[in-house]
Amino acid sequence: MSILNESKQLVKLSWPILIAQLSLASLGVIDTIMAGQVSTDDLAAIGLGSSILFPVMMLAVGLLITITTLVAKQFGKKDFRQMEVFFQQGIWLSIPLGIITFFLLINSSWVLNLLPLTDKVFQLSNDYLFYIAFGLPALSVYFVFRYFWEAIGLTLPTMWISLLTILINVPLNAIFIYGWGGVDAYGASGCGIASAITMWLILIVAIVYALLSKKITPYLNLKPSNFKFPIWKGGIQNILLLGIPNTFAILFEVSLFSFIGLFIAVLGTKVIASQQIGVSYTSLLFMLPLSISMAITIRVSQAYGKSQKKKVYNRIYSGLLMSLIAGIFLAVFTYFLKEPITKLFTDDVEVFKLAVGLLGIAAIYQVFDSIQASCSGALRGLHNTNIIMWVTFVCFWGIGLGIGYLFAFTPVFFEPMGVKGFWYSIVIGFFVATIILLSKLFSLLKKLEQRGEIL
Repeated sequence: MSILNESKQLVKLSWPILIAQLSLASLGVIDTIMAGQVSTDDLAAIGLGSSILFPVMMLAVGLLITITTLVAKQFGKKDFRQMEVFFQQGIWLSIPLGIITFFLLINSSWVLNLLPLTDKVFQLSNDYLFYIAFGLPALSVYFVFRYFWEAIGLTLPTMWISLLTILINVPLNAIFIYGWGGVDAYGASGCGIASAITMWLILIVAIVYALLSKKITPYLNLKPSNFKFPIWKGGIQNILLLGIPNTFAILFEVSLFSFIGLFIAVLGTKVIASQQIGVSYTSLLFMLPLSISMAITIRVSQAYGKSQKKKVYNRIYSGLLMSLIAGIFLAVFTYFLKEPITKLFTDDVEVFKLAVGLLGIAAIYQVFDSIQASCSGALRGLHNTNIIMWVTFVCFWGIGLGIGYLFAFTPVFFEPMGVKGFWYSIVIGFFVATIILLSKLFSLLKKLEQRGEIL
């Protein structure tokens, strides 16, 4: 299959994922905008709450997303029974993961106590995390369903469920943030209540779809009598071997912005608010390269399962080309529209000025971020997540946080730059990550050829 034809297949897979990811990411943006209409304190509370929520949530995502890789490879091999086994073991794993993430969030006040927050911001942030925690057990189980059907090339269900999520979440936000319909106004913490309810509703939708869809039932039998008890070898062990390094890799990347949010708390509420605007927008922007990356993982895993060298290479080259084009587009879009974009989030002059500066820096790293995401997607498709873990650790924590802290708060290289210092270091981190991951990806391909795993 030519690179052009493969690119068409990637587009076919990735555009529903993109809509789905944009829908999910927009929930955070919607929370930020709706809470920001109440006060700057509410906007800051969403920023701080998200800084704690997302690393916790990524514990489940990092482990369970490997179900896509494992199932897609078995789909390529046409081993349908093993596909079902991985789904069942994912369900068993998702239950304790949901419980663990729940308890982590409802006991997260000690993190907020470490920060110099006003009483109002502390209470709003703490309440937001408490309420949203009740939705995480449902979200963990939902991920298993989602990653299974995506592995067999069904990405439209994820898109439709994600769009439904917005339709549910926005009115629930309005009810609990502003106190509509006789309900008490909870401000920013109301976003947590709305999100928790939404998470349980989308799980119900996913279960009903999996039970009724003729595209899924040939590969998945959901009768309780068909479920195997937890299996170590050939089941949970395989998920953990890929999932643990993958979880660390995702945590290193996600926690980069989370730790920055915590470090800059000493700079004041307006800086926190500007950081949240920057993170909300760039998180939304990243959904395009992330969607391409996820499509690459599916396509490469399926070709790897068939041991077809030509298809593996075509799918990787097509993905890298698409990611390069996407990165250039996002860089230009962000640079020229950074001011009108920022106006959507705030009317505060000082917050506006700071946030525009951050988006200007963000435009610089879009190409690097896009390419490194596609490299990571290909490496996951080839069942190698250890490389991603170490590269993200060095580039995101070592460079992004380490050098960023020096840029932000110390006069070692320049005068302290505040929050911008972290964002400049992110540019360096993404550039280095891109170079290393490209090198490691093609080195791994040569090793797989030598071992006869792709022919």
